[in-house]
Amino acid sequence: MTRTHHTLPLTLIAAVGCALLFAGCGLAGQLGGHPTRTQVSSAANPGESQGTIPQGSPEAPPRRPASTPTGAISQVAAMYVNWSYRTLAAQQMRLAGVTVGEARAAELQAAQQTRRDSTLKRARIYNTGSVLSISPLLGGTPGQYVVVTREEAGGSQEYAGLAATYHVTLAAVQRVRGGWSVAQWQPQS
Repeated sequence: MTRTHHTLPLTLIAAVGCALLFAGCGLAGQLGGHPTRTQVSSAANPGESQGTIPQGSPEAPPRRPASTPTGAISQVAAMYVNWSYRTLAAQQMRLAGVTVGEARAAELQAAQQTRRDSTLKRARIYNTGSVLSISPLLGGTPGQYVVVTREEAGGSQEYAGLAATYHVTLAAVQRVRGGWSVAQWQPQS
């Protein structure tokens, strides 16, 4: 029997547990020392900048709905964690196009804020990452999921060479015409 069969799940459980602990203690932002995507995203999450509600309908049907709930989450997560200062506003508009409801409204607002954010451009900030896990939220209502990603941010000056970190996001999906779409995206760490 090999030990590697159990290593990944135990590592993932430990990463999720630590991320939740740090988020609950308010340490997540202090440990990374770099701006996260949520800090330039919607004002629905603590610690984020307030912005104006953009024009556009959060109720419009999404482009390219996914055939499964996890497919919808995977599509959004991959887009959400991979961006650069040059592509972030356009990426947020693409995210708005494939999401519905609160998730779409948050991305529309985030795109407006990003266009005004001079720090992103000046520091040449980027984020790269991958999705490690998408699991139904235990004890949650149907359609709620926990998403774990591993991300690395960087840029010039103080943002260069930052260590990769794990992030936990709560997501909710909604059945839409043609498949599934993400309706809520709530980063926790």
